[in-house]
Amino acid sequence: MRFRSIRFRLAAWYFVSFAVILALFALGAWMAMRSSVREAVDHDLRQRIQDVREFTDQELDLGQAELLEELQEHSLLGLGGGLLQLSDGEGRVLFRSGRLKSATFDLVTPQPEDMSVRYAFRQAQGAPVRVASQRVEVKGRRFLIQVAEPMHEFNESIARFETGLLILSPFFLVLATAGGFWMSSRALAPVDRITKDARAISVTNLSARLEMPRARDELQRLTATLNEMLDRVEAEVKRIVQFTADASHELRAPLTLIYTAAEFSLRRKRPREELVDAMRKIVRESARTARLVDDLLLLARADSNTHELHLAPADITSTGRDATELAVTLARAKNIQMSADIPPDPLMVAGNERLLRQLWLILLDNAVKYTPPCGHIRFSMQAVNAHLETVVADTGIGIAHTDLPHVYDRFWRADKVRSRDAGGAGLGLSIARWIVESHRGEIEIASEPGRGSQVTVRFPLAGSLSEPRPIFESAGAPESQPAADRAPIDDDPGCRTS
Repeated sequence: MRFRSIRFRLAAWYFVSFAVILALFALGAWMAMRSSVREAVDHDLRQRIQDVREFTDQELDLGQAELLEELQEHSLLGLGGGLLQLSDGEGRVLFRSGRLKSATFDLVTPQPEDMSVRYAFRQAQGAPVRVASQRVEVKGRRFLIQVAEPMHEFNESIARFETGLLILSPFFLVLATAGGFWMSSRALAPVDRITKDARAISVTNLSARLEMPRARDELQRLTATLNEMLDRVEAEVKRIVQFTADASHELRAPLTLIYTAAEFSLRRKRPREELVDAMRKIVRESARTARLVDDLLLLARADSNTHELHLAPADITSTGRDATELAVTLARAKNIQMSADIPPDPLMVAGNERLLRQLWLILLDNAVKYTPPCGHIRFSMQAVNAHLETVVADTGIGIAHTDLPHVYDRFWRADKVRSRDAGGAGLGLSIARWIVESHRGEIEIASEPGRGSQVTVRFPLAGSLSEPRPIFESAGAPESQPAADRAPIDDDPGCRTS
């Protein structure tokens, strides 16, 4: 048995608690016993005084001599308990029983005007005696009645009671402690089973779960909580394993291409054009690998909460303008129309301008990648109540309803072949969601296959509100709009609709 175990500590606390309770009970019982004995003796002494008073009232008419003679006779028969003394009002002793004459102790003498019963303990030949005295008035005359009772028999009864307490208390204490230890062992048996089952669970068998106790108690709730924790741990481990496998796969392709291009170039002398082409492939794949590594590092820091994000008042409209200026170039290259509605006045939020700009670039880049030529992308910002609502909508290929729950999963692609050809690694929306959540915002994605997608982002505003007006327009924008606020859009005549 380990002395630091909960079972031992429970038994020890039970022992201490029961010992204190038993000691208090024994003390209370002992005091109650003494009080009960004293009360019984005092009641008997009061009754004796009352008997002597009634006897005196009956015999006083015959004369004092006859009274004393009758007292002598009846004291032998037990009147006054055999220890009786009768005195007149002046304190002269009229009668003293034979047993009282042989005893040497002082009786209690009340004050002349005190008519109540007075009690006291005295010692007679080393033995305790309880005495009682009362002044009474009988037929106009005052008498002092004094009686006594030896206490040795009562004291012996109390002593026997004390001995019983001293003998039985340790026995009951040991018995109760053993019972407490047995009950604590029974109560903690499920804990031992939980411990045994938990030790058997490792990374190789995370699907195993703890056995649920049948009783609906705290241990059942603890087991359910631990099983829920194991569910979360298993899901996270599976996600990490999948993430590691996907990252390895994504990194392997560009590294293999870089290695192959370099090895092919070194096999023999090559024309300058071939070497330049190989170098371009190496640079392109190196840049892609560097971006992938940067994204992985950003997500790893976000997961470990070691990426300190400094939020400061930032004009979110300026980040939107910067992102759309870059996205216009990408859209023009694919003959995609793009419009942007951004308020001309600053809208302040608590944020990081670099990350907010990266957020819009991720969403716009995805829209360009998955929108076919002659499609349209709309980027709008507007203040709604105390929030800034940003919408990125496109007329691209869309996402199936069954795939929408997975769009934030890392390295996930609805069409893996097409996504890899487009240069994506499947990390953009994961990073986008982290940026939004770290800015205390919300992100929603709605999509219909073949009809395009719409991403809505909301941030709490920290500055003034203003109405949005278009600054980027597709072909046909009003000529009154300042040229500096408009981005040129290549409009292929073949894409026009009449």
